[in-house]
Amino acid sequence: MGVFISYSSKDKNFVERLSKKLVENRVGVWLDKWEMKPGDSLIDKIQNGLEDSSFLLVVLSNHYVQSEWCRKEQNSGLIKEINSKKVVVIPILLEDCPIPIFLQEKVYADFRENFDDGFTELFRSLSIIANDYMGRFYNQGLTVDFAFNWGMLDDSFFVWLDFINFHNKTERTFLLQVEIEGNDVTTKRFEEHLKNNREWIMPEAVLLGLHEHPQLSSLEIRISNDLPYYNRVAIRDISSEQIFYVTIRGVLTGKDDGGDILIHFNDYTTCLMGDRHERFSGYKK
Repeated sequence: MGVFISYSSKDKNFVERLSKKLVENRVGVWLDKWEMKPGDSLIDKIQNGLEDSSFLLVVLSNHYVQSEWCRKEQNSGLIKEINSKKVVVIPILLEDCPIPIFLQEKVYADFRENFDDGFTELFRSLSIIANDYMGRFYNQGLTVDFAFNWGMLDDSFFVWLDFINFHNKTERTFLLQVEIEGNDVTTKRFEEHLKNNREWIMPEAVLLGLHEHPQLSSLEIRISNDLPYYNRVAIRDISSEQIFYVTIRGVLTGKDDGGDILIHFNDYTTCLMGDRHERFSGYKK
């Protein structure tokens, strides 16, 4: 579940900044610029967006309250639908302006003076839906979107780490994928954790193993336009007989300038390790 943002197109610069900040903090965003296609019905798309949203953020400005869309929104059956779905409505005050009647009793996030202060105020309410297994970080001139998934596939325990990388200066993109498969002993251990609602222990242990493994912690990955990167490593725990088979793939995508990409594997595990405190807090809830 994520957030749906209602706003005036004249405030799109603010909304894009806000949306990117939310995504960086692992909050999913439904934004018409990202999701709508020519010919789509705005009302229909909003109703669909609300189906998958826990929060409705209304960006209040003079542009918004004077817009035809704002009047339609208040007069449509959308407000009743929002209430019936128990979607939490949070006004975002961008500047001094009249507050629509249906929002006058809502506690708003105040962005009038300072963006960071307003965001801190807003995120207190949204933190319950932040996804600690998807997000964004910045590393050595790269913007990196990641996903951290695990479970059972073909009767074996697995962990998948996917990193979509965008080089801010050259606008080059590349994909880094790390796939880990456990042996039978590892899979049985994971199934035991699963029965006790402690399934998170295994993937977190895998991440720690990737981060501290001597070969991987010093691994440099070079990706060429004519030669995707491939590596396979086995991590063994002799005392427990657990084995984790690690496959690493890297491939350039999009625009090609003829050069290679060189990255350090440890930079990626370090960024994920930095979020462990937040993930552990979530496990205890």
